Amino acid sequence: MSNFTDSMKEAAFATNPREFDLSYSTTLEEIMEKLNARAAAFQMPFKLKGGIPGQRIAFEKEPNLDVGLWLFLKDGTHIRIQPVISESTTTVGGMRVDKNSVLRKGVKGATVGLATERGAYIDTVTETVKKILNGETVEDYVAPAVPVGGEASKDWMITLLLCLFCGGIGVHRYYVGKIGTGILYTLTLGIFGIGTLIDLIKIATGKFTDKNGNYIRKQ
Repeated sequence: MSNFTDSMKEAAFATNPREFDLSYSTTLEEIMEKLNARAAAFQMPFKLKGGIPGQRIAFEKEPNLDVGLWLFLKDGTHIRIQPVISESTTTVGGMRVDKNSVLRKGVKGATVGLATERGAYIDTVTETVKKILNGETVEDYVAPAVPVGGEASKDWMITLLLCLFCGGIGVHRYYVGKIGTGILYTLTLGIFGIGTLIDLIKIATGKFTDKNGNYIRKQ
């Protein structure tokens, strides 16, 4: 029990902001230029943004972990990387049934496990940013290989057609490995048609993912 409590405490701090200082003064535009030159080192794309939160470099949300990152610069030398958790939740009868729910991952997996994975991702991006800004060499990001016996990426056209003609019973979700929500769609006729329509739009625009969070896009 004490181990689980300790893990919970660690998980509570896993998604805290990461901060570090540079040995030289710079601007956000210069940082953006340096990161762009090594964009291949990052898993997710990023861009310069403004708005109410302030000028920042925003990394797109990592689809498996539902966490985006905002990079802020203060006083020309202080870097702050702020995690932005934006979970895509699906509920039925008030119960979460999405990929990161307790129902799908178990209590520990949806709490300690998820927070730890998010923390590791934030640390990786932070370390990569730090190395680039300090002029160190970084390797290109390489997506994890499909394990032996694992599934290959799903075909975009097949996914689109299955959703178009059989989406009401969730066949497209079975196809991409989302068995839990596939069953849900079967029992609710595609969550009364609304879920199927949303999926169809996501597939058509390349924003639909398989069970591992990989985007299914037209080649």
